[in-house]
Amino acid sequence: MSIRITMPTEEQLAPGPLRDLISGLHRLYLDAGTPASRQISSAIEKDGGARGAPSHETVSAILRRPTQVPRWENIQSMVRTLAAWSHRRPDVDAEVSRFHQLWQTAELAPAAEADTAPPWLTDPSAYARPLPKAMDAVSEPHRIVALLEQMDNEAQDHLLPPLAAALWRPERSATYCIEVMDEFSGKGRPRLARTVLAAGALSRQFLSLSLELRARGRDEADEVLDIAHRHMPLLQVWEYGVALTTVSQGTVDTSRARPRFEDMTRHRPPSEIVELLKTHELQRPPLGRQELADTLLTAIAATYGEEQLLDLTELMRDAGLAVFVSRLWRSIAEERKPLAPLLLALRETGRSWESTAVLRRLVPELPTPRYRADTTSRATRMQGVLEELPKAGLYEEMEALLQIIAGYVRSLDSPDDGYLALLNAFRL
Repeated sequence: MSIRITMPTEEQLAPGPLRDLISGLHRLYLDAGTPASRQISSAIEKDGGARGAPSHETVSAILRRPTQVPRWENIQSMVRTLAAWSHRRPDVDAEVSRFHQLWQTAELAPAAEADTAPPWLTDPSAYARPLPKAMDAVSEPHRIVALLEQMDNEAQDHLLPPLAAALWRPERSATYCIEVMDEFSGKGRPRLARTVLAAGALSRQFLSLSLELRARGRDEADEVLDIAHRHMPLLQVWEYGVALTTVSQGTVDTSRARPRFEDMTRHRPPSEIVELLKTHELQRPPLGRQELADTLLTAIAATYGEEQLLDLTELMRDAGLAVFVSRLWRSIAEERKPLAPLLLALRETGRSWESTAVLRRLVPELPTPRYRADTTSRATRMQGVLEELPKAGLYEEMEALLQIIAGYVRSLDSPDDGYLALLNAFRL
């Protein structure tokens, strides 16, 4: 059983020729038994008739949410493989011809009006671009607004994002910036309005901007969150989490940072997560920030997709982040629900040893006082996982977990009733 990639919703991929192409590809993918993206890319490598060589990440991206019409070489390669595996046994060449018509229609279709946004609109680096000294010295908001109009008139597009970002500094009120957006829209300058919106979405004021727009019944409220969640630089997200963390009487509270981390990481590619983990801020966090780093890993463990986690742990090991991998396994063991689909994905990709590593982290090798004081919730978590595993056909993993728990109980001078009850239920 592989982890099925679902068809993107109409909000994610609007109706039209591209959606028709991806929808047809998904039907063929279902006919083939929903193979894993790694299986598809591996089979393509061995296919002498395939014109492309898409990686498993490319295969997954095409099926999940393509941002543009995929290259024909990649579509042709995927169609050949999926058609060969289809239970309908269609003629492979006929399927390729059918999909070429769908692809050609999507490729030649005029761009939708909604897609006429400039390419830099959601590019964080465009908003971080330095301004000329004369412009950088301007701080009065009305003068920045005038400069935006002037640069728009002169087609100086590269200066629009950093000027819009300057409008939000210092932390300008969302109410004022919404008024500026509305003024631009009223003057027939929708692009300037969207640039100011995107600048706010990529700033620390993104939440207040979204809340203010929602209070006014404006649809842009969701767009602000979408831009922030998908495009805000992760190092900036980390700094935002630092600002949300409080320390009182030696206790670090990261509870306000966790939901922000979950929102900001769930849509990011594994490579982007790895680049954040490689930074000095995460490699050597100052005193009190170690808990925040664990909160970040916990957010990823709880919300990231199965295939994403497999790719992420592989990239982390390649980048020399083995310690972070171990900590991520602990977070997965403690927080991921349900846990069985990930363990199943690990087994199907020949990485069962990692399943054992995750299960071991349900029981610490060196129990801490905090762990001993939290026996009830730990035992409840173990029981939940033990109930999950056989339902997913993971009998070996269930037996391995029972043996891990039994070994832990034997190491205790006075075993807790919660653990004994777990073992007694299985007559161990």
